[in-house]
Amino acid sequence: MTDHNTDAATRDTQLTIRRTFDAPRERVYRAFVDPDELEQWFVPEGMEAEVHALESEPGGEMFVSWTSDENGIENEGTFEEVIENERLVTVEEIDGGQLHLTYEFHDAEDGTEVVLTQEFPGSVPDGAEEGWASILDNLDALVTDTETDEGRSMTVSRVIEASPERVYEAFLDPDELAQWLPPTGFFAEVHHLEPEVGGTYRMAFTGETEELAEYGSTFGGTYLELVPGERIVYTDEFETDDPEMAGETTVTVTFEAVPEGTEITVHHEGFPEAIPPSDANEGWTDSLSNLAELVEETS
Repeated sequence: MTDHNTDAATRDTQLTIRRTFDAPRERVYRAFVDPDELEQWFVPEGMEAEVHALESEPGGEMFVSWTSDENGIENEGTFEEVIENERLVTVEEIDGGQLHLTYEFHDAEDGTEVVLTQEFPGSVPDGAEEGWASILDNLDALVTDTETDEGRSMTVSRVIEASPERVYEAFLDPDELAQWLPPTGFFAEVHHLEPEVGGTYRMAFTGETEELAEYGSTFGGTYLELVPGERIVYTDEFETDDPEMAGETTVTVTFEAVPEGTEITVHHEGFPEAIPPSDANEGWTDSLSNLAELVEETS
């Protein structure tokens, strides 16, 4: 386990820790907002964590308990600020007042720098810095795991002014999928699509200009989960002879009803070495803009 450029500073009632992780910003951020991942790293040595609530939106509840054979600690508060892949702020009511905790995520040469600022109602408790060092070691082990392609992933979300059922439908209708999925400069053809668990799909992107022609591709996969209006999980793989482009990726799409319509979240993981997750993030952001235009016009 490598301690990448960890710095800590204590000033009166405030503790600030900076640490760089050898992983993309989207990967590190996800470990803070995914309940299953948070349980793995956000816990002091010798204790176990359980996430009871993690609503990563302004005003959302946060409740994590730590237990050991001898004692238990409850961390319960609310999210004050949530900016995806950039910043999280939580507040807890503790003895003596409020505890504010801010996480900032910055691109760094070696990966992602996380700046953690903890503001106490009184002086910084003894052992706080050491406790965080142990917890951040857990995070480092999780996000820099080199045994899998898990770190080569991205997550993108947006709110669309349409019902979850309508947005879900646009993923499984071949004609609509061909309209919104291709990024700017490409058009799509869906060769086949079987919208059932175990069913397969195959489609192609073709560049609209000579400049983009060489970037065309054919790809396909298998539907692993289909929960109408809630969740789609499927595999995705290019048809290619290039070993650096080969390999199966997994796409998980969730649809959550919100007052404005639907919050859609796409998590795409396991990218081959030749595909930077940042490029995929840009592509999905473009595609979801197309999707919003399509379903908002017809809803």
